[in-house]
Amino acid sequence: MAQLKCEFPEGCRLDLFAKVIKAKFIEKQAKILDTVFCVPDEQVGGKVSCVEDIKVKVIQKFEDLLCFGKVKIVVDYEVILFVIVEGEYQIITVSDRFEKTIELDEFDPPLTNEEFRSEIDQSEIILKNFTFDFEIKGNCEDASNPCHLTTPIHGTCIGLRVFVDIIDKLGKMHDVIVFGELDPEVEF
Repeated sequence: MAQLKCEFPEGCRLDLFAKVIKAKFIEKQAKILDTVFCVPDEQVGGKVSCVEDIKVKVIQKFEDLLCFGKVKIVVDYEVILFVIVEGEYQIITVSDRFEKTIELDEFDPPLTNEEFRSEIDQSEIILKNFTFDFEIKGNCEDASNPCHLTTPIHGTCIGLRVFVDIIDKLGKMHDVIVFGELDPEVEF
């Protein structure tokens, strides 16, 4: 190794603590919700005529690193629908929980139980690219409607499906030491 030109040798050493990703799991457009529900007229002031926009609020996401070669993802979330009822905007909220168990051989690269125990101490879950499929199915009180109950209520039946890209990164923190010096001629 060439000699560094630093005036103070300890100034030539940069000690970093970095997460090294050992394996990833990626699932594109996973279906996390598929439901049909009735929105009572008295909740929103009438029949829903249009779904204007949909947003997702992730309340909590966590993961259990399980024994026997599995990782369990749990995500608590709310789907917020902005709907139009008789020309006025209303908000409908649907809360749900998504759970998925991932086998170690589903990661890229696949992990053995020994690698998992010795090389993994952290996990990061990324949810991105939410997409939605919805349909206003009509009146809840119609017997042919999927929202019809034994005691029908007056309301609007809505079908909703939510999809998302799920990325799970498994890694371990490592000490990274870089030797070098800054060039005083270069501006940052």
